[in-house]
Amino acid sequence: MRLIWLGGIVLAVALVVVVIAVAVGGNGTKSVGAKTAQAKVASLLKGIPQSASVQNGIQLGNPKAPVTITEYGDLVCPVCQGLAVGAEEQLIKNEVRAGKVQLVYRADETASQSANNGEYVAGQVAARSAGLQKLGWNYILLFYEQQGDETTPYVTPAFLTGLARQIPGLDMAKWKSQLQNPNLSGYVTVDGRLMNQLVSAGTIPANATPTVLFKGPKGSVPPLQANAPYSALQVAIKAVS
Repeated sequence: MRLIWLGGIVLAVALVVVVIAVAVGGNGTKSVGAKTAQAKVASLLKGIPQSASVQNGIQLGNPKAPVTITEYGDLVCPVCQGLAVGAEEQLIKNEVRAGKVQLVYRADETASQSANNGEYVAGQVAARSAGLQKLGWNYILLFYEQQGDETTPYVTPAFLTGLARQIPGLDMAKWKSQLQNPNLSGYVTVDGRLMNQLVSAGTIPANATPTVLFKGPKGSVPPLQANAPYSALQVAIKAVS
């Protein structure tokens, strides 16, 4: 069981953070088949700009959006899956598509440690390799839509390649050539280091995924940790806008 903390934001004269400990195990949301996932993800992301620069995370949406939301996630984490196919999907359909929010994905290892530790970096590098072709979020969401049981070692090279083949327009030869790029694995290491710094600084109570940070014209608010509802994301966006 993994301890997940939920930071709830209450707006009045000041922001009050409520942290709730939630024990989570197993697969949080039912995964779907490859064809269904491919059609869903392609439709969701169609026309939304993605950056080819992956040094500072995998970026989705208008780079000049007033609000930036950064998610630290583990592709094997079932709670991250719940966020991706729930509140995050609504966020992409609305605020991201409208150009009001840019969404940034960074890596942190939590659930992968149980059975897929050996493929944690490989999975994150696979997403960044797709990101170099402005298709990183396609890879991330396809992974979450077809996520397996975190307690089984399902993240294999064949699984990762199979996801890449589902992305329309992805140059497979270029994607494969970048899998051994030391810069990409280095970015994954940096992401984990940044997460540890957030914990050490007391910005977040624990190293847990997903951790979602908000930044806008009015500054920032306490991060959310866990499968937060869409309404909580909207409250945080309003607070920093």
